[in-house]
Amino acid sequence: MRQSVARAEAKLDPIMPSSSSRRRCLTTTALILCVYPVVVAAAVHEYASASFYPTTNGAILLGGREGVYASRVDLERTTTKGGWISANPRVRDGKAYVRLDELTFARDEATANAAGATGGADGLIEATLFERNDFDRLGVVDDGVLKFCCDADMASRGLCSEVNRLIVRERNEEVGKFGKKFKGGDGDRTTPWRTEIWFDGDDTTARSDVQAVSVDETGMYYLWFVVCDPEHAGVRVSGKTIWKNPDGYLPGAMQPNLGFYGLAAVAYLVLGFVWALSYVGHWKHVLELHNCVTVVVTLGMCEMCAWYFDYANFNSTGYRPYTFTVFAVLLGSLRTTLSRTLVLVVSMGYGVVRPTLGGLNAKVVSLAVCYLFSTAVKDVVEHVGSVDDLKPGAKLFLILPVSVFDSIFLMWIFTSLSKTLTQLTLRKQAQKLSLYRAFTNALAFNVVLSLGWLGYEVWFKSTSMIDEKWESLWMLNAFWQCLSFGLLAVICFLWRPTNASVQYAYSELASDNISEEAWWGQIISEEDIEMHSTAKSPPHGRVMNSAKKTRALHDFSLDDGDDSAAEMGKME
Repeated sequence: MRQSVARAEAKLDPIMPSSSSRRRCLTTTALILCVYPVVVAAAVHEYASASFYPTTNGAILLGGREGVYASRVDLERTTTKGGWISANPRVRDGKAYVRLDELTFARDEATANAAGATGGADGLIEATLFERNDFDRLGVVDDGVLKFCCDADMASRGLCSEVNRLIVRERNEEVGKFGKKFKGGDGDRTTPWRTEIWFDGDDTTARSDVQAVSVDETGMYYLWFVVCDPEHAGVRVSGKTIWKNPDGYLPGAMQPNLGFYGLAAVAYLVLGFVWALSYVGHWKHVLELHNCVTVVVTLGMCEMCAWYFDYANFNSTGYRPYTFTVFAVLLGSLRTTLSRTLVLVVSMGYGVVRPTLGGLNAKVVSLAVCYLFSTAVKDVVEHVGSVDDLKPGAKLFLILPVSVFDSIFLMWIFTSLSKTLTQLTLRKQAQKLSLYRAFTNALAFNVVLSLGWLGYEVWFKSTSMIDEKWESLWMLNAFWQCLSFGLLAVICFLWRPTNASVQYAYSELASDNISEEAWWGQIISEEDIEMHSTAKSPPHGRVMNSAKKTRALHDFSLDDGDDSAAEMGKME
């Protein structure tokens, strides 16, 4: 947002200020657009005694900012109650508009009883709706200062014409940034739309008529309430505005989420159904690891369904119940945490090479709990609050813990995989080694995609692309959901319950108190590792301690013949 404002600010063409003046203009504009956000329940923007932000010669309230798709129905530019807007409009009626509904402006008694003001414009509030690329048409730079309201001095110097009104400059067949032609004049449907609300006499309140303006071009739209009379800078507004897209009340940037989570729910249901068939069909060969996978798949199904119904309700009503949204967010945080924990314990060889986590169990649980708490806090703020309105320190407080715990998970996963692969290689366990190599390749591919997408996401959010390509914003989160589903599907395929599941299982449990170092020392000695790394045959007499070898064979089912069908027949 701030970069796009800067680009639009740089195009204020009537009077081009110096670089220092331009910086002052950018600072003023950024404050106007980003400070004092109103309470947004959803596509219905509610204002509860919201106050205006004072500017150089007026006051402005940011009434809303949303991406809106063009209406599929040919409508008049504006209408009032009884026109093409109805009391109970259909959700998918193809109409796109912004509606001012039940807005009340209040001023104090002293201002209401004050004698007269300037130019007959006292008690006037203007509402204007404009597309992001039309921002440079609002206001004018005067002596290095961006001013949005016209005063008598500016009018005398020819900078504006209507005193105590918002300055909206015309275009004369000027080609815009994206090649669109803008024709000036009040009848031009591409000009910023304006309406006026007046205080009558000494009334302390003023109410706007119910009216709506159609959206004929897809874009990022802003709604401003502007007061140019200094005496009325303390006016407060209550009520709501309704922003509607052709297919419902979901904001344009969120519109694709409804379809995406519907497809994601179906994908998880299919995966769950296939997994359930395999689980029930081979229940005699089910391992503890299979139960862990079942829990993650079930949580994934519940999460996707919760998000779908959350967005469906949002789209049909325009309101987003915080309770249901928080439930979906927490469900997603739990599923994400268990997914990472599942990948970690699989990498450790749990259920295949390692019969128990032993002394590592407390460490794994502690990491999972810390990650769950940090990611739940961040996700709740992102979906229920507004991260963009937080200070940099607050943002860092939310994002840094999640990043740190993600890094710990990643390092621990690949360290454990390396040890597991080394052990299987030394013991010549062909089938288990093949299984873990396939898993390692899938995980490495997942990490490469994650790093590439993370770089793209940082670039996307740190440039003006986040405003110019807001229609693609939904893909940022959708990618991570798809990546998580893909890795879970790989785990389900590799570790699916079959009659041969016993091939990958341990023979008997080891002590629950075994530590990571002790477990590794029992299986592989330093001499074994050195011998494997140099690919040389061990000298006569230098072999693994027989006691260690016996414990390893009894604890971890590392029979040399585990990849033989004949041996499997004997085991059964």
